[in-house]
Amino acid sequence: MKRLWLGLFLIIAASSVLLISDWNQRVVHSSQLPRVAFVQHVSQKVFDDAIQGMNEALAEEGLTDGQTISLQKFNAEGDVGTGNTIAKQVSAGGYDMIITMSTLSLQSVANANKDGKTKHVFGLVSDPSIAGVGISKANPLDHPKHLAGLGTMQPVENAFRTARRVFPGLKKVGVAWNATEANSEATVKVARAVSKELGIELIETNVDSSPNVGQGAEALIGRGAQAIWVGGDLTVMVAVDSVIGAARRAHIPVFSNTPDFTKKGAIFDLGANYYQVGHDVGKMAASVLKGQDPATIPIRNVVPEKLFLNRSALRGLKDNWTFPEDLVAKAAIVIDDQGEHSREQVPAPKAITKLWKLRLVQLNNAAEVEETEHGLREGLLAQKLAEGRDYEFKVGNAQADMATLNTLVDAALSENADLIVTFSTPTLQVALRKVEKTPVVYTYVATGLAAGVGRSRTDHRKNFTGVDVMGAYPEMVTLIKTHFPKIKRIGTLYSPAEANMIAALELLQDAAKKAGIEVIGVPVNASTEVSDAALALTAKGVDAIVQVAGNITAISFGTILQAANKAKVPTFAFTKPQALAGAPVTLARDYEESGKLTAELVARIMRGENPQSIPIQALNVDHLMVNMEGARAIGLNIPEALAKRADQVIGQ
Repeated sequence: MKRLWLGLFLIIAASSVLLISDWNQRVVHSSQLPRVAFVQHVSQKVFDDAIQGMNEALAEEGLTDGQTISLQKFNAEGDVGTGNTIAKQVSAGGYDMIITMSTLSLQSVANANKDGKTKHVFGLVSDPSIAGVGISKANPLDHPKHLAGLGTMQPVENAFRTARRVFPGLKKVGVAWNATEANSEATVKVARAVSKELGIELIETNVDSSPNVGQGAEALIGRGAQAIWVGGDLTVMVAVDSVIGAARRAHIPVFSNTPDFTKKGAIFDLGANYYQVGHDVGKMAASVLKGQDPATIPIRNVVPEKLFLNRSALRGLKDNWTFPEDLVAKAAIVIDDQGEHSREQVPAPKAITKLWKLRLVQLNNAAEVEETEHGLREGLLAQKLAEGRDYEFKVGNAQADMATLNTLVDAALSENADLIVTFSTPTLQVALRKVEKTPVVYTYVATGLAAGVGRSRTDHRKNFTGVDVMGAYPEMVTLIKTHFPKIKRIGTLYSPAEANMIAALELLQDAAKKAGIEVIGVPVNASTEVSDAALALTAKGVDAIVQVAGNITAISFGTILQAANKAKVPTFAFTKPQALAGAPVTLARDYEESGKLTAELVARIMRGENPQSIPIQALNVDHLMVNMEGARAIGLNIPEALAKRADQVIGQ
């Protein structure tokens, strides 16, 4: 009997051990439902959108959590160590499928699941081919046989092109990124390429953790970034508030490739529609669960673009960022002071209900005036406004005579003009004296504030607004100091009667002082004085003439250049015609672009906006021109680095 009881005891004990050892397997498969593990690296709105899309796609295929599948979610909350632990857990053999979102989650699970024990579907990965998990860039079907998924390279190139459209003067963009994130490296490489193409300097700083992101943003601002771009870097995404805060304090914008950062203060987000991406991943996962072999699924790139705009975030920026109407029309979401509006809720541009009498008043026939007028006409066409249907043009040119200029402004008022466009500072000043109610948009002016249009870009005469086109004086000083370090004394002619020239001279003097360069100015009051003044300037021992832009000097530039060449002194100029005339080095503003920007303001007024509510705009687009013939004429050596950087080389 004792032996019988002992035998029973041993049988029970052995059975108990077997039951305990098999417990995990019994729990895993107790429901008999396919078990799916969903793994994400961090909590972000993009993942929420993707998960929603994935769940709805699975449901559409008859796969609902708790009914036909068992879906368990894991989140590393930004911790790499936790992510690796999760990867080992879900790859141990207890799941029928693993779905990962993000590059880091793809990498951790793929490394833990190298033996292919569990089928793996991934999404929200910028470039799967650089993740180091065996995916070929050249062959979409060359990947581990148990692995399938979608790449979603953010539309980085389009984001930078959009930023340049919103601010044509964009020259420096900063980015903070974590070099350990393969997805971030992929997007930064694209940013480098498109920046180079657009003539934008990409200022980079590396951050190794989210707490250091704010400090990285401050460093970018300190290096002169005009805007900060946030790509697909998870380290930075977690700390995006610190980036936007630093940018706001510096009065520069943030733009990103991550939808919904506009709600935090970015001016625009151009990213993927992550709901749609998640939906596509869900459809793929469903097909694999139903029997499709992952090895037969090509790895492809899916980027359904989605644009968000934040009009309120444009306020207070030190540069003039403006959303063109066609950009607003294609935005999925537009945020303004009244709240958030979907595309269907964004008001369409108001129709023009009358034939507008547009009067263009010009002081002279300078080439830059012609370029500006051409840009204005092209810009109105781009605004979907047609001459003869929406407006009529009448152009008056005073041929440099002030009495005639006054008569032209009086004539525009007597004809009951609906809007007057003034070209040049003297023309604007006449309008300021004579025009009290009619809307006025000024252009071809260095600074309207110096001419008396108002106290700031947003605080100005109620019926006036316009476009400032100040010359690239600080940029020219930097160019001279970098490429012509022996130049220590520069000279310029200026007219005391032209407020724009006084403002330009002060800007040049301020930049030169910081660079350790002396500025000699010689006043001229009429074009007949230019020849003697130019000879007097060269006699003062200047190393170069850096001629600030003005009406008197524009029409007499040939005389200035002749005196400089005779003295073998190089001339640095600021308009395209002066480069063509023989100035060895020119940093010209793009006056055609200024005309297009002027057209945007004109169109806004024609569609019902009050000029008082439209901030004064500023154009800062440079065009570097080198005239080799002009340089050879005076024995000036143009450094190779400068010639390579030039947008145009004349007489090479």
